[in-house]
Amino acid sequence: MRSFVNGAVLVVSLSLTLVLLPIAINVGTGGTAPAFLAPYVDWVWPLIGVLWVLVIATALLEVRNRRRPRLSHRSAEQPRNRRNALDRIDRYLSERRAGSLASRTRIALALDGQPDAVRPFELFVQPIDSAPRRIPNEDIDRVFDELEDSMLILGAPGAGKTTLLLDLARRLAAQAHADQQAPIPVVVDLAGWTAQSSHRNDDDPNDSALLAGFVRWLSYELSDRYGIPPGVGRTWLQHGQLALLLDGLDEIDEPHRAKLEPVLKELRHNYQVGQLAVTCRTHDYERLPRQLSLFGAVHIRPLTRQQVLDYFATVGSALDGARAAIEQDDELWELVSSPLMLNVMTLAYQGRAPEDVTAGGVADVRRELFDTFISEVLARNRKTNRQYDAKTAVRRLWCLAWWTRSRAGDRTAVPRWVAPDGWYGLSLREVDSLTHEVCLPAFFAALSAGATLMMLAQYGALAGLAVAGAVLLLVHILPHPWQKLAGHGSDRGLLFALIALIGTAVTVAVTGAALGLVELLTAKLAIAIEAALVAGAYCVELLVFHDNRRRLLLGVRLAAVVAASWVVLSLGDGIPFASGVAIGLLVAQGIRMVKSLPTDHLPATDVGGTWRMDVCVAGGAVVAFLAALVLGADLATPQLEAVAGIVVGAVAAKAWRRRPPVLAGPLSRWLHDLLLHWTGYLPWRRRAFLQYAADRYVLARTGHSEYAFIHLLVRDHLAECTPDELAAKVERRIAQRAAG
Repeated sequence: MRSFVNGAVLVVSLSLTLVLLPIAINVGTGGTAPAFLAPYVDWVWPLIGVLWVLVIATALLEVRNRRRPRLSHRSAEQPRNRRNALDRIDRYLSERRAGSLASRTRIALALDGQPDAVRPFELFVQPIDSAPRRIPNEDIDRVFDELEDSMLILGAPGAGKTTLLLDLARRLAAQAHADQQAPIPVVVDLAGWTAQSSHRNDDDPNDSALLAGFVRWLSYELSDRYGIPPGVGRTWLQHGQLALLLDGLDEIDEPHRAKLEPVLKELRHNYQVGQLAVTCRTHDYERLPRQLSLFGAVHIRPLTRQQVLDYFATVGSALDGARAAIEQDDELWELVSSPLMLNVMTLAYQGRAPEDVTAGGVADVRRELFDTFISEVLARNRKTNRQYDAKTAVRRLWCLAWWTRSRAGDRTAVPRWVAPDGWYGLSLREVDSLTHEVCLPAFFAALSAGATLMMLAQYGALAGLAVAGAVLLLVHILPHPWQKLAGHGSDRGLLFALIALIGTAVTVAVTGAALGLVELLTAKLAIAIEAALVAGAYCVELLVFHDNRRRLLLGVRLAAVVAASWVVLSLGDGIPFASGVAIGLLVAQGIRMVKSLPTDHLPATDVGGTWRMDVCVAGGAVVAFLAALVLGADLATPQLEAVAGIVVGAVAAKAWRRRPPVLAGPLSRWLHDLLLHWTGYLPWRRRAFLQYAADRYVLARTGHSEYAFIHLLVRDHLAECTPDELAAKVERRIAQRAAG
């Protein structure tokens, strides 16, 4: 269907272009257009441009879609659907395995021929009403079969639950390749499930609202990760052709964890789910009010001292430093009880001399071990397309970790687009200083410069002075959200110039569009529209406020606005007055929007600094006058109606101050994102930085342009660290490696 639509768009666009292009050329060379097109001849070339843009965009979209192996929506039974799905699943599992910390450790220690050396954990299987028994981890598929394809995997953080689930997925995928009747294994992260309960038209009417929401979410996950269309995924689920491997019950938001048990119970009743496995931390699973109805559980036991020593003996002298560290501090024995922590220690101390490791004591062993791990992996000189200094790298990792943990619960994934939602929860002194000392003054300067320039060009010097005066007055009126925050940096002037330039361009575009619209309409129609907007705002204010004094002031202001408008329209030209009203309204709303930016999370301090805003507003007006002179504008043109309109618009706009403008939120998010990039907390080239972090074992690639933190504990450590302190440790380690 999509290809048909794209083809139709291409055919129609090209056909119209081939018809219009000769007509446009004929008119351009002195000819005439057909009679039915004569009224629209000025629109021919713009329309041709739009059609060509549409053709190019459609063609690029079609090429992009054809590069991907696509699963057909028409029939879930087509053999290529199963083949394509298995190919994508194999690719995903391979990328997850290659990006795991265990795999990176094997590569670092040259132990690819001894995979079990890096995963020396023990597995105990416990069927229902039976005693637990030890099993070798290479028999996980046999255990899954023994537990009637219904299994729970339990273990401590970092014990290897996800690794074991991925091993099971690879073995089930091999069976699915060999047997066309075997279910297709799909690994799904439960962290993204929010327990939404609702029914839609395409849901099964027999499903409860909670199950319907779960099936929709599952279909979306299968489509996003494996490219399985929702219709095909739902059909396969109904016919028992999917093996559901659900990872991270403990990563679901805690209020929703208990809802998974009834959902899975109903799912297995309504759908043919023949194979099901779920992973969870042991402690979190024991706290559930209702446990899952599965046939048995596999417990991953903590590592013993003997297993750790055997591991060191297998690796050899490369881990003499790690052995020295663990012998020095008994707390490390308790800490290194999982494959994750063993791998972290391995990469942190690999190749380091014992005397180097034992040089100093550590109060917080876990924190210091993770600090050492981060310092070591970032200090190693790996050739990548982009290199980053320690401060920049750690700041960006900290920001990614903080954002992921605060926005996605326990999810380890790194989102494709990282833009923290406003300032709330993320207060950085450097960012706050740039906001109040640089960006707010730049916004006011841009509003003054852009609006003044347009009125100078259109209605002369008096109108320009009126706009500048209105901006200055409105900036002085409360509230004053800016604060005095000390800061320094050689790039502050550049940031001010950038914000001012962008703001001026936007202001010129918006005010220019408003002036053009007023010129296009008749004076009466333009004033009627403006009057309707103002009257609507005043009516809302009068209805909302129950303070009679407030209502009286609004009534007086409205009466003054109406009287002034009537006098001006009776004596002068309506178009300049309507233009002035439009500019006055826009300027007032622009200043209110800047003042409404959600930057008030900071504790109240000495506000002051109003003179800085005065200087910026005046500077913007001066720049506008100079630009108008350079452009040859006639500044002597007297247009008192425009001046009166500016005053009326600025006064009338005060009724709209109760709620922040609609664009204040998006502008705040854009500004915060820009400042996080500017200060180094977010990368300008996201993909290059994520690849850099993956090459250094902090992130792992989990799919096409998808990354995740190597483990939840690594992410949490980064989110809780002090970035600049950790960066100093990385710099010291880099210096040590360079010197030694």
